[in-house]
Order: sequence, then C-alpha cells, then structure tokens
Amino acid sequence: MSTVLICADRSNHSDFALEYYLKHVHREGNTVKIVHCPEYWANVRPMEGPSLLRMPSIAPLVISVPTGPTPARLNELIAETNANTAAIADKVKTTLAAAGVTGEFVKLEGKEPWQEICKAADSLGANLIVLGTRGVGTIKRTLLGSCSDSVMHHAHCPVLVCKHNA
Repeated sequence: MSTVLICADRSNHSDFALEYYLKHVHREGNTVKIVHCPEYWANVRPMEGPSLLRMPSIAPLVISVPTGPTPARLNELIAETNANTAAIADKVKTTLAAAGVTGEFVKLEGKEPWQEICKAADSLGANLIVLGTRGVGTIKRTLLGSCSDSVMHHAHCPVLVCKHNA
C-alpha cells in the first residue's frame, strides 16, 4: 500500500494531474492525500494605495508611500482565499467520489508552496507526489520560479509531473 500526495489548486493543470493519476496510476489500497497551499498573507508587503506621509521637519514636503492593504481589505483577501480553498476541496472530493476513490483533503500553511508540499510528503510518509505544471519556458521559470521544478529537486520521494497541453 502506498501513500500518494496529489497537489491541487484552481488550475486546469492541477485538474489534469488528478485525472491522470486516477486513470493511469491509482491502485486499490493506495492512501490518497490531496494537498493545497493557499495564498500566504502573514507578511503582506505594500501592495495597495498610497498614503501621504507629512514630514514636519522638512515642511512642506509630503511623500506618497505605499502602505499595504488596510486591515479590512486584508480580512477580505483572507476570506476570498478561504472560499477558494473550500471550492478546491469540494471539487476534488467530487472528482474522487466519481472515481470511487476515497481521499483526504489537507490544507497546508506556509509561504512557499513547494516547501510545504515537500514537508507534507515527509510528514505523511508519501511514496509519490503528483502535481501539474504550466510548462513555462526556461526564462520564465528562472524569473518566476516553478513549484513543480522545486518539488522535483527537493522531494525525498518520486515526483510525477503531469503536463497539460491545453
């Protein structure tokens, strides 16, 4: 019996990876863990609206400084992220049920999804990690990073990367 960790997000690539696993890899008796690492909001950097900073010592100088989201906006972002995570969990559970496979949805918490996936694979005793990839080129992967590439290089178990050509 094997423990298989399947990564899920809202992309078609993730859906394809799950479907590929169910159609070509799954064996009776496998333990299936679906993992998702939502957006990380613990150390939000400035990203919204400028604020005016008055410098009395250098009057009349006024500087526009990005301040980041307000607490209310941050709560909205967290609520949206939680709703997206719930939608992913529902979709995955429906897909598994249609295939007659039982599995557990695990919400990961952390800044870098690839690190959390590797940690989860270790802690859950995964024998295989399955994930999708966007299939970006070398330059984009270098500049933006690639979750699947990082998981392949840092995981302590085999990794199946499913490329979806749509």
